[in-house]
Amino acid sequence: MAALSDGKAWGTVIGGLCGAFAPSLLECSRVRADAHAAVDKAAELTPEMDGAAALLHPARRVVPFTGRERELAELLAWCGDTGEGRLRLVTGGGGVGKSRLAAELARRLGEGWGVVEVADDTEAEALERWRAVSEGRVLLIVDYAETRTGLAVLLREAAGDDGRRVRVLLLARSIGEWWQQLGAEPARVRQMVAAAGASGIELSEQVQTEVSDRELVAAAVPYFAAALGVAAPKRFEIVLGEGSQRILDLHAAALVTVLRSARQETCSGEVVVRVEEVIEEVLGHERRFWVQSARARGLMEGPFGLSEEAVRQSVAAAILLGAKDREQATEIVARVPDGVASVRVADWLRELYSPEDDREWLGRLRPDRLSELHVTRELSGSAALLEACLEGLDMRQGRRALVTLARAAQELEAAAEILQPLLPVVAIEVGTVPASRETLAALYEILPYPSMSLAEAHALLAQRLLDSIPVDTDPAERARWLSVLGVHLSALGRLAEALSVMEEAVTIYRELAGLYPDRYRRSFARCLSNLGPTFSALGRLAEALSVTEEAVTICRELAGLYPDRYRPDFARSLSNLSTTFLALGRLAEALSAMEEAVIVYRELVKLYPDRFRLALANSLFNLGIVFSELERPTDAARMQEEAGRLRELTPDRDL
Repeated sequence: MAALSDGKAWGTVIGGLCGAFAPSLLECSRVRADAHAAVDKAAELTPEMDGAAALLHPARRVVPFTGRERELAELLAWCGDTGEGRLRLVTGGGGVGKSRLAAELARRLGEGWGVVEVADDTEAEALERWRAVSEGRVLLIVDYAETRTGLAVLLREAAGDDGRRVRVLLLARSIGEWWQQLGAEPARVRQMVAAAGASGIELSEQVQTEVSDRELVAAAVPYFAAALGVAAPKRFEIVLGEGSQRILDLHAAALVTVLRSARQETCSGEVVVRVEEVIEEVLGHERRFWVQSARARGLMEGPFGLSEEAVRQSVAAAILLGAKDREQATEIVARVPDGVASVRVADWLRELYSPEDDREWLGRLRPDRLSELHVTRELSGSAALLEACLEGLDMRQGRRALVTLARAAQELEAAAEILQPLLPVVAIEVGTVPASRETLAALYEILPYPSMSLAEAHALLAQRLLDSIPVDTDPAERARWLSVLGVHLSALGRLAEALSVMEEAVTIYRELAGLYPDRYRRSFARCLSNLGPTFSALGRLAEALSVTEEAVTICRELAGLYPDRYRPDFARSLSNLSTTFLALGRLAEALSAMEEAVIVYRELVKLYPDRFRLALANSLFNLGIVFSELERPTDAARMQEEAGRLRELTPDRDL
């Protein structure tokens, strides 16, 4: 087993947790039986080609960039204007096109620009290494920004790059505590974050308003056919799900259409593809590619040859853990049940997917949603593999494994099922520390929230992070995790504990906001706003009103000065204030506060519909309650009807 440089190892963090997992946990797509049968009987189109998934990688540019004209224009203008800030943030779920947008931006910048894709754990040195070879303009692209522990260091370096043209583009699946924390960095970083806006550029699932999803699939089909060297099908039907589909799913549907058409054994000549099934089907093609490749290299022959299951599990272990060198890759192969430490298999895994980072010896399956689906499926289907892959890891492997599973948990229930029993073990120190503080922080940021199934895990991680703060650390760090922990404890109904930590956080932030108002007033106001509902839940309404009114006063002032950044906080504080007035029976004041909150949320929904639609729906519903208390049933019904319509448009985020 690989050892840590400081002598510590991850240790066994799974123990008896694995027995509860079964293959039925994963809700996988149901690909039509006849299509599966046809594909299984056929050979791949080109025996030596890359797997089908490679054609979906944004870097391949199989399909020309389309849609996102407004976002691309905004980013190009940002790069071209010397007066613009140096930082931008693009958020959106997996597969909506963040990487494609960044790749197209890099392509359009033209001569005079350098582009650096900042690898994980290289944030502190990325700009310095670029400046060692060039004084020119540079775009630094940071994917999965929410998990980067060195992000603040990178931004400080970028902020200090005086007289030079530098732009930092962050890509993240969501905004969270990590983004708020950057706003508490020193002034120059704080100004960069403020210039990027409260929500950055949020990509919705809809790619292009004037072109339907079905038309986007049809337009992509000829490009995939050309890439595969086959004729484009003339007759096919695309069955779409409800709402807009992600661009990755649409391109996967086009790819599947071509693959099915090339192997079509029926007489009708028509291919029917359901978009909800295509990611699973592309992964099926990839699995067949692995088996074909392993067989061609003689890895499945003889008494010690790999089975098809061992092939799949070897790829999953390699994706999950990665390897820094050939020796570690060989050790990963040995983790597979009934596997042996084979250099030949390790070399084969390296050949499958070339590493994108020179510090990694193994690459990984792209796009990431395919990796996450495959790893989740294999770990869910084999308790032995799960235990072997999470035992005796070094810190780098442990962080990668946990962050990969946390990313998967954002969409796959089975990944959340794996994490539920695992995180309490990781978050509590038993003998050696199972996870570093940096890993815990990255996990906290990327875990889906809100999520009832992971609510206890959020609280445990927050408590572990709070407990691990060094004594001589800036008090703001302690206040941050006290506030976060209080929110989770309150959500779990542990109100007395929540009140204690929240009041301590408020005390620290009050002092910091007095000394450094520009840096800490927002955090102070957010902490006050969170404390109010806890007081209310404990029946201490007068105290709830006092802290909530103080929060509204601060947020109103901040929103007046910087509306793009502080309006969400202002709207939340108004909503809390209305609820407190309602509990006190002060209906007119409750109505006024909630109506103002609705106005602010309507403005935010116009700018960021996916992010604030649910908040607006909740505020409208609460406004309806106030109208009911005021005996205005018509107005109440109107508000709650609109709230219902908005909720139908909002995906369920709870796992």
